[in-house]
Amino acid sequence: MSLLSGLLDHMPPAIAGTDSAILRSRHEPRPRLVLANPVERTTRLITSPHASAATATPEWRQARDHYLNHIMVCRSCYAPTGRHCTAGVHLRASYDDTPMEAHQ
Repeated sequence: MSLLSGLLDHMPPAIAGTDSAILRSRHEPRPRLVLANPVERTTRLITSPHASAATATPEWRQARDHYLNHIMVCRSCYAPTGRHCTAGVHLRASYDDTPMEAHQ
């Protein structure tokens, strides 16, 4: 006899079709989650079909690394929703303003 079977001995048997959550969901509307403040993201123009960090300028990589290193340790910054502390805002702006490719 296993420990799990000993725990299951005290539970009543499940009867199909009598689950209270299923019955409740038929009569009550389900709550809907809505994003209160939609995040606006600017689209980035990629001029090369093979733009990547490997082909990016050293300045862009440095700006990216500074930004990522900051948001990984800062408890006030949460990048998916665009929430940043003062330092995070400046690092993000520097990252966004730094060109990924050198203009020729």
